[in-house]
Formats: sequence, structure tokens, C-alpha cells
Amino acid sequence: MNDERNLDLNRRAEDTRENSKSEVVKFKLDEIKQHFDDNIKAIKDQFNIAQELILEDKRQNAEDIWRSQVVFLESAFDFYLHELTKFGLYGIFEGTPGWKETDKYNNIEVKMSIVEGALSSGKDSKWFLEFINGMYSGVTMTSFESFKAQMNLIGINIMEIANEAFYVQGANEKTMDKLKRRINELYHRRNLIAHQSDREHANAKRNEISKDLVKDFVKDFEKIVNAINKVTLIKAGQQN
Repeated sequence: MNDERNLDLNRRAEDTRENSKSEVVKFKLDEIKQHFDDNIKAIKDQFNIAQELILEDKRQNAEDIWRSQVVFLESAFDFYLHELTKFGLYGIFEGTPGWKETDKYNNIEVKMSIVEGALSSGKDSKWFLEFINGMYSGVTMTSFESFKAQMNLIGINIMEIANEAFYVQGANEKTMDKLKRRINELYHRRNLIAHQSDREHANAKRNEISKDLVKDFVKDFEKIVNAINKVTLIKAGQQN
């Protein structure tokens, strides 16, 4: 009797886990961009809170707000890249105009259990969306090398992104150099804050931070994402 009851409970638990799985959604490009913009707005709103703390002579608390903004900015950029990767890979898989197969796409490894599930799905390609969502959901994409790898995976030219984001006539720094530098600067500062409380291992001294530093990060990553969005829209044939 107890065995039957335990079996019934196990089945219920499995059913609950199965029903609790969220359906994987492939958002449109404008929706992906809107998610990023919404996240940026929430980050910018924190400047007002930090300013109130400054006026209350609580600068250390304000600095912690600025540090949290760095972490959230990195998170917003990472989530944007995940959604874009999912969109691009699905476009390649479906043969959508503008989305051609890449070498990295052709080298994606798929377990036999996934293949068997795909075969049983017939023409339903939902399995692929779930597969790539699961494959990349735990992958951090925000170092420059990771970012470059993801753009190469879905066939987006990062030189076009760099030029669109940072080209200024007469500038001393090359656009690609600035793109690499800014992505890595945010990546390393976020890791320092998240893993070391923004302190140096050598002497436990906290790194300086300011509102201007954070505002510059936000401004540059808005430029980067705006550039990615523009290049991707052109690739997808949605913008002249």
C-alpha cells in the first residue's frame, strides 16, 4: 500500500515539474530590443536614488548603488545577447532569408536523445528552440571573446557593429579596439564587484567608482546594442 502511495506521489511530482516548465518563446527583434531598453530604464532610474543618498551625506551607500548598476548593466547586455542568439540560430535552422549557415552553426553538437526527440516531432521545430535555449541559457556571453564567438555563430559582422557604434571622424582609437576595450572593461568590473565586493585581492582596498563612470558605461552599451540591432535588422531585411 505504501509502495502504491509513493508511486502515486512520484508521478504527481513528475507531472508538477513537467507542467512548471516555461514554454520557450522566440521574440521578434523589436521585442528583444525593447527588453534591453526596459532594463536600461530601470538601471537609469537608480541614479535618482543614488543622488538622494549623496544629498543625505551617505556617499558609500550611493557608491553601492552605482556598483549594482554595473552588475545590472552587464546582466542586461548578457540577456540581450542570449535572446539574439536564440533568434539568429532559429532563423538559420528555419532557413529564414538573411540567416545563412555558419561554420560554428554546422558544428553544434546535439545529443542522440535530442535527435530522437526531434525525429518524433515531425515538422514541429519547437524542439530546436528548446534545445538552443537550454544549450545557451547557462553560458555567459559578455567577455569580448565570447561576444565575438556568438556573433560569428549567427553570422553577424562585428566590424559593422564597431563602426556603427563608435565611428568618429578623426578619432585616435580604432572602432574595433574601442568595442573590445569597453566590453572587456564592463566584464572585468562586473566580476570584480560580484565576486570580490569591488576589492583588490592584494590589499582588500575598494576600487573607486563614480556616477560618471557608470553613466559612460550605460551610454556606450546603449550604442553597442543599438548598433547590433541596426546591423541585425539590415541582415534580416527589415531596414534599408
